[in-house]
Amino acid sequence: MARYRSALIGTLVASMMLLAAPFAVYAQQQQITITLDKQSYTTGDTLKVSGKVPRIITGLDVIVQIMNEKNNQAALTQVTPASDGSFNAEFRLGGPFMSNSGTYKVVVTYGDIQSSAEFAFTAQAQPTAKEFSVKISGIEENITLRGTITVGDVQSATLDQDFNSIVLQLSNINTDSKLRITIPSTVIREEFRAQFTNVEFIAFSEEADEEIQANVTNHTADEATLEIDVPAGISSLEIVIAPENIAVVPEFGVIAALILAAGIGTFIVVSRRQMIRVFPQIA
Repeated sequence: MARYRSALIGTLVASMMLLAAPFAVYAQQQQITITLDKQSYTTGDTLKVSGKVPRIITGLDVIVQIMNEKNNQAALTQVTPASDGSFNAEFRLGGPFMSNSGTYKVVVTYGDIQSSAEFAFTAQAQPTAKEFSVKISGIEENITLRGTITVGDVQSATLDQDFNSIVLQLSNINTDSKLRITIPSTVIREEFRAQFTNVEFIAFSEEADEEIQANVTNHTADEATLEIDVPAGISSLEIVIAPENIAVVPEFGVIAALILAAGIGTFIVVSRRQMIRVFPQIA
């Protein structure tokens, strides 16, 4: 009898294990994959998270949270997964809920499935951005550029007709700075202003060894707002308006100067690094 009871119990246990096995495999297949672009971040960094959900539920978004060292929600966003289940999200790290260093985590939820990934976060005090307002000099139009800068000052602004650009003179850029500037459509000539939404902006400085990152955060028919990472030590920043056939407004007397130049046969050859004037030979 005891042998029969033991055999019966063994059979029941084996049956339960067989029944549970598919569910265990199914649960493992239902994980959300998460990948972070780095393992450690500091205040002001951009955290990029990518991943994939196991199945698509029509109309359901992926919820991506950042939990701080106290496991309190510090940031939240919702993204729609692609048809293959992949998703991407970005966070600019900082703010009152990210004031302490420690181990943070990204939590991704999709329906009843949830996964997480940890990262190290170092909190740093960020300089307060101060406002600036400069009038573009040397042109007939009354155009003022406004924005904010975290380190240093914006002293003046001019237009460079040859490079089709705005030139900002800076001072006291002792450390890396962040510049936020709003450019009105009136910086380009009136006949081109209907194309302002097609304009692209490129930031550079001859004093910088590396490419200067410029992101357009807002772009309408009337104005564009740029966020530019300004490297330490530079005193001049140039914002090129592209394509070049969408020209900036002319300087004072530029039309008269062009007519005079054509009359005497003077040609101006311009390069990014230097300007060479070539005069016609006198017979």
